[in-house]
Amino acid sequence: MVIVNTQGIVLRAVKYKENDLILTIFTRKLGKISAIAKGARRTKSALLSSCQVFAYSTFTLKKQGNMYRVTQTEIIKSFYEISYDLDIFSYATYIIQLIDYNVEDEVTNNRLFILLAQTLYLLAKEEIDIVFIKDVFELKFLEYIGFKPIVNRCSNCGSKNLNNSVFNIYEGGVICENCRELFEYNMKIDLTTIRLMEYILNNDILTCNKAKVSKYIVKELDKILKRYLNQYIDNIGFKSLNLIQNIENKKGVE
Repeated sequence: MVIVNTQGIVLRAVKYKENDLILTIFTRKLGKISAIAKGARRTKSALLSSCQVFAYSTFTLKKQGNMYRVTQTEIIKSFYEISYDLDIFSYATYIIQLIDYNVEDEVTNNRLFILLAQTLYLLAKEEIDIVFIKDVFELKFLEYIGFKPIVNRCSNCGSKNLNNSVFNIYEGGVICENCRELFEYNMKIDLTTIRLMEYILNNDILTCNKAKVSKYIVKELDKILKRYLNQYIDNIGFKSLNLIQNIENKKGVE
């Protein structure tokens, strides 16, 4: 019997039988796995706090057939604050669904695990720009699953002169002024937005959170990433996206 100790973050918890839960956990050592937590729904269960969605814990897991069993946990951070704010909760749900729906089972991705933990940490804090944090997560998520847009040079000719350039979803990134007439469906992009995307790709999300970014640039970045994700990512959490769209419309962000 295989026994593994690993840190993990709960992406999904589904009721099973009377007192059990089937968990989807994104772990450091094993990647995304399914695990049964026996008795976790009992109010006095030692597993209860670690088996909630968003909970970040150390798990002791026993492999049983095609599934793991949670035998012991030690919570690191519950991120319970996220559930107190509908806006934050909607963004956090969307983020974990991006991972749940688009990461293959049992494929480790330590950079993505760290990104998720840091993102939840920021979402649990007060006074953050949640749209910008979402955008940073999305861009780094695209990089870590192999769909990083090219933003440090022209994706057609390789030129690093990006003045008056455009962004083309289908060409996978920035197109310089000399090449822009060769392609259809170009999107307007400010040079500052291009530099911001490069900055995000070169720094962790905690560092990016300290950057002072204008609402105009965040709005432009958000618009580009929405279209890019729709082109390259098949499974997006549409229910949480609808909630996010309502939130952004309320705040005047398209």
